[in-house]
Amino acid sequence: MHRFVRRAHEENTKERGFYMVWFALTFVTLTAFAGLAIEYNRWENIGNRVQKAADAAALAGAVFMPENIGNKAFTTARTIASQNGFTDGSNGIVITVAAGKLPNQLKVVIAVPTKNPFGGIVGYGSTTIQRKAVAEYQLPQNMGAPQNSFGNDPESVAASPQFWGNVFGPSSNKSKGDATQSASSRGPTSLCDSDNCPSGANKDYDASGYFYGIDVPAGASGALNVQVFDPAFVHVGDQCGDSDGNAKTSLDQAATLTAAQIPGYTGAITPAVRYASAGSSAYCTGDNYYGDGSNTQNPWTVWTVRAPDVSTWDPTNNPILCQAEFPGVYPETSNDLPNGTVSASHLKTLLQSATNYAGTNPARTFASFFRQWVQICSVANPVQGTYFLQVQTVTKIDGTVTPLGGGSNRYSVRVGLGSNFATSNNVRVYGNQKMSIYANATGADTRFYLTRILPGEAGHTLIVQFFDVGDANQPGSISVLPPPDSNISGGAFSGCSYTAPPGNATGPPWGTLVSTNAGCLIPVNNASFNGQWITFDIPIPDTYTCNESDPLGCWTRLRFTYPSGTSVTDTTTWQAYMLGDPVRIIQ
Repeated sequence: MHRFVRRAHEENTKERGFYMVWFALTFVTLTAFAGLAIEYNRWENIGNRVQKAADAAALAGAVFMPENIGNKAFTTARTIASQNGFTDGSNGIVITVAAGKLPNQLKVVIAVPTKNPFGGIVGYGSTTIQRKAVAEYQLPQNMGAPQNSFGNDPESVAASPQFWGNVFGPSSNKSKGDATQSASSRGPTSLCDSDNCPSGANKDYDASGYFYGIDVPAGASGALNVQVFDPAFVHVGDQCGDSDGNAKTSLDQAATLTAAQIPGYTGAITPAVRYASAGSSAYCTGDNYYGDGSNTQNPWTVWTVRAPDVSTWDPTNNPILCQAEFPGVYPETSNDLPNGTVSASHLKTLLQSATNYAGTNPARTFASFFRQWVQICSVANPVQGTYFLQVQTVTKIDGTVTPLGGGSNRYSVRVGLGSNFATSNNVRVYGNQKMSIYANATGADTRFYLTRILPGEAGHTLIVQFFDVGDANQPGSISVLPPPDSNISGGAFSGCSYTAPPGNATGPPWGTLVSTNAGCLIPVNNASFNGQWITFDIPIPDTYTCNESDPLGCWTRLRFTYPSGTSVTDTTTWQAYMLGDPVRIIQ
């Protein structure tokens, strides 16, 4: 019995030793797993913070792409990351910032080393937590031109896209085509006689007018010179006398002058050519007075050149470099006003005057700005970036309101470096996000640049909205053509849709989308489209690409097609954007 008890006691003692070893091993293992669980939770928390910082940094820096002037995109991304607790080079943190696969993308990678108090138990004393974000910036849509001119240049056959820039006076009926500067609240509600005019208020009105972006490349040599052709409103009629007898008589008399009779007149173009009447004249801009709202005043036009700043989305707060203003002129009457006494020779007299025209600022003679290229601003040593040219008819340079005038001022813009105004000077000017244009060419097939679509916009939808098209004596059609350098076969987009008139007159959306005709073609006519906003949706294929390295690459074209001989006098307003957020995280 004694031996049995002793044997049992010895066996129990041996098992107790086993359990102690087993417990010790299990405890260490469980503790290690618990520690790793705690570490994992801590890694996740740190990783979330790092990811949010990377997202914020990429979004903040992407708006400066693709130009990235002075590495602004990169420095902004690092600054935002630091403000979120992660400073490059501090405590071993490494922040890598670079362009993405496409030039309008920014990639931010943040790597954060961290010590593992519990992980050290199993020899995992430190780790590096890394998170990445790629943001994409959808630039404002450039419109109307990929070169150094916007609109016709009557002195250069190579630069005549068959349209003029346009801006209305505040007392002009909206249905005549300029949605942005017509039907001011200063005038009667009857001026707002078309779409987006609830209770007679023009919801499209923008006192800031229109902006033209001017891109200056790195290494630009020479002063940046900004010029406008025929910058003042001078009534000559839509077709320069073809349907306005007084305008025709005035222009015909002016055309009899010699260069020697006009103070300061220079150049090879004779007055007979420059002041010729008829819509077929290359110099016929088509400035036209409107007596809408019972006004008796001409539009007053103000031009402003603004310097680049950090963003191209809002040019209204960019620093002002130069300004110029021009009172409107009705040269068929003796007092230059629409209600004056008709004088067939008054335009001729104005051109011969050596006295500066009253109200011009800077002061200049009438002959120096009528149907002439006028220097609005010269910027010495321009920096790389986007300058802006602004035109509006609302506020004078001194801050007072302009006359409540009615009418359309048509013009062109060109920019040069020094005396170089050739298209090869690598400076570009274009409508910024929206534009108003006037087409008065007689022809069957007119094509001009609409907007630029970069490869980064593949898979998105281009939204084009246009107002009051089709002012012609015969029906026609509109289509948007893909860039010739793109990979879209057949020369046409597909799957397009538009809001057929009459749609919703009180505000966007402008109606129900229906399919266009084949080739993304929309039939237009004056009766149905007059005073109507139309939305045109154009899907960009997922595989879309184009030659973005070429300044002329990636530009879509707008095509107006009319029967041969059609007379066109069409003032329209256009705006374009890509569907979706302008700045977005894509990875």
